[in-house]
Amino acid sequence: MSVEFPDTRRFSRDLPGLTLADVARAIEEQDEVAQAEWFPTYTYTTTGSRITTVRVIVPTIITMPRWRGYVSAGETDRYEWDRFWFALDAHECGHLDLVKKHLGTIDERLVDVSTDDARRIWRDALGALRAASDAYDLETRCGRTQGSVLDVPAATTAA
Repeated sequence: MSVEFPDTRRFSRDLPGLTLADVARAIEEQDEVAQAEWFPTYTYTTTGSRITTVRVIVPTIITMPRWRGYVSAGETDRYEWDRFWFALDAHECGHLDLVKKHLGTIDERLVDVSTDDARRIWRDALGALRAASDAYDLETRCGRTQGSVLDVPAATTAA
């Protein structure tokens, strides 16, 4: 039996705009600017009508925003972007912590049950994980209470 969490694959998505003020406006127009995703699957063997071995694999992906104007921005704006980006990344990693919490020992619950029971246990576990992830977003306002809000310096907003 095992539950495997391969290394998280990471992707970036360009935001529109070149200034920090531009990307801040683009971010405010979206519910979420980053995303954590998980794609769990399980395989098993049976003896008679009971599952005897289980292998669970949970690939994960985090997609983060990218500011194309970062390299040409001033130090203050880059510092603020970095602060925002790391807070947002920590929030997305919080989703993956929930994945590990909810699925880390799922293999143990799938052994010595029928395949029908295993499907129900799996479906219920994924439902509980989705509910926990949704509650985490509500509690943190999609990371905003954890610092993932851009504070555009006054000099930048005039640009």
